[in-house]
Amino acid sequence: MIKKTIAFAAAVILVSCNSTTNPPASEVKKDSAKKETPAQPTNDLADFEFHTLVINVPSPFQIITLLPKSNIAFNKDVLNSTDNETKYTTSGKKAMNYGVYVVDLVYLSTNEQFSQVKGYFKTSRNLAQSIGCADSFDKIAGNRLEKNIDKKDTINKVIDQIYTEMDGYLRSNDRLLAATQILVGSWVESQYVTVSLIKNETKNNDNGILFQKVSEQGNTIDKLVQLLKEYEKEKDFMPVINQLKDLQTLYKEVKVGGDIDKGLMTKIYDRLNATRGKIVN
Repeated sequence: MIKKTIAFAAAVILVSCNSTTNPPASEVKKDSAKKETPAQPTNDLADFEFHTLVINVPSPFQIITLLPKSNIAFNKDVLNSTDNETKYTTSGKKAMNYGVYVVDLVYLSTNEQFSQVKGYFKTSRNLAQSIGCADSFDKIAGNRLEKNIDKKDTINKVIDQIYTEMDGYLRSNDRLLAATQILVGSWVESQYVTVSLIKNETKNNDNGILFQKVSEQGNTIDKLVQLLKEYEKEKDFMPVINQLKDLQTLYKEVKVGGDIDKGLMTKIYDRLNATRGKIVN
């Protein structure tokens, strides 16, 4: 059950990244000329904050799968276009938008929009490659997803297996900045998609769970902002961090009991839209 609560996008990328299994000595020598992603300096506080966050908050994947179950119609306009992929030239942009595209991929799959799944899968794979994680991505997900691109249940099974494989990498701190950026991208996208689709809806028995999940995000963003204090020297990351701080302030207006009126929902949407803009534009 703990594995099921780990943030989805972080799960995909972290397990996709370099395996923690030591290769044979012959392979080490053979691969010595390959360019490797430099390890980051160990930051024990950030490592602790990251693990606390991903273990104790719901997965962005969870709220996305609730959308069709709540009779919320599919809307392609909430997706980040795959045409934007070439815009992302820095490591931070690539990592954050990997998180965005994976959530979009799940949104498409959950709504059985299989004609678009392949394109979003390809884009996700390209970004994984650009941050040094393509080999394991292909090994774990590539062939099975490509062969079963129109089978929602199979896609979800692959995702479940990715969850189970990521624990070892989560204990490593050498890609913690990238992991955090992916987590931010996936969280922002999951909230943006959800709030975009319910902000003009009237709360009822079908969609009430979505309003509840949105109202509960104040605790999540508090933990996220606390983690991001460790990365305030990252220039590429700071515009997003500042937007998230503003969003945190809005969530403090959520009433006891979790009710969000339309006025506050609109404010939250506007801030999410601005935050996402710093990521995808």
